[in-house]
Amino acid sequence: MDKRAFKQSIELTNDGRLSLFFIGTGSAFSKTFLQTNLILVKGDQHLLVDCGSLCPYTMDLRFNSKIRNIKNLLVTHPHADHIGGMEELAFISYYVNKSKVNLIITDQFKKKLWNESLRGGMQFSETGKMTFDDYFVQIKPKLMTKKPFQIWELDFGGINLKLFRTHHVTTHKDSFRNSQFSVGLIIDDRILFTADSQFRPEQLEWIFSNYNIETIYHDCDISGTSDGVHATYEQLKTLPENIKSKMFLTHYTNNAIRMDAVADGFAGFTEPGVYYDYN
Repeated sequence: MDKRAFKQSIELTNDGRLSLFFIGTGSAFSKTFLQTNLILVKGDQHLLVDCGSLCPYTMDLRFNSKIRNIKNLLVTHPHADHIGGMEELAFISYYVNKSKVNLIITDQFKKKLWNESLRGGMQFSETGKMTFDDYFVQIKPKLMTKKPFQIWELDFGGINLKLFRTHHVTTHKDSFRNSQFSVGLIIDDRILFTADSQFRPEQLEWIFSNYNIETIYHDCDISGTSDGVHATYEQLKTLPENIKSKMFLTHYTNNAIRMDAVADGFAGFTEPGVYYDYN
C-alpha cells in the first residue's frame, strides 16, 4: 500500500488501482478530523461509503468536490455521522441531476433505513408522496452465509465487496437480532474496514483465517468510555501483533494527537485527505 497526497479535488476515477480516500477519520462530533466517511475508487468506478451530516460540507469546502458527482453509495449503519448527508445527496441527484443514487443495500436494511431514518424528511414532494425507489436504485448484495455471522457479497464495477454483520449498538450483547443493523466491509479480499464496531477479536481472527487481509481500518474509541459501542484503544492494544501491525485506527477524537499508535504496535492513525493506493 502506498500513500498519496490530495491535490485539487477528489478523484472519482483512476488508472485501475484500488484507492481509498478518507473524507474524514474522526468520531461523530469531531470537527477537526471530521466524520469517518470514505470513497473507494477503481478504474471508472467510485463508491462513497457512508454519507454523514458533514460529508457534503467537507467535500465542498475542504476538498473542492461536489456531492452531486457521487453516483454510488453504501451505508454501514443508520447513525447521523454515517447517513446524515443522504437526504442532500438524494435531493440534489433527483432535482438537479435528474437521476437516482445507486445504493448498495440489503432488503432488510432498505426497509429499516427508509421507514426509521429517511422517510420523515423525504416522503413528501410537490408531486406527491415519494418512496425509497424514487430516489435510489437498490443494488442488492447476495447472502453468502449466515454463520458465524451474515456475509453478503457483490462485485461492483470491478470492486469485490463483502458486507459482514458487526456488533455496534446492541441490546443483547451477542444477539444480532436485537441489535442495530451495522456492517463492515472486506474489499477485494484484502482490505478490512470495520466501520463502527465493538471489540470482537474472534471476528477479526475468523476473517484473518479466511482472507488474506493486508490492511485493517478499525473503529477506535480513544476515551475508553464506550466499549459497549466502539472498540477502545486499550482493547485493541491486546490484539496479536500480526493483526495489530496491519491496523490503522479510525473514528477517533482529537485526543489522538497525544497518542503514539505506532509505538503501541499499530500501523498508525488513518489520515483524512490522503489516498491509500493498492496496486
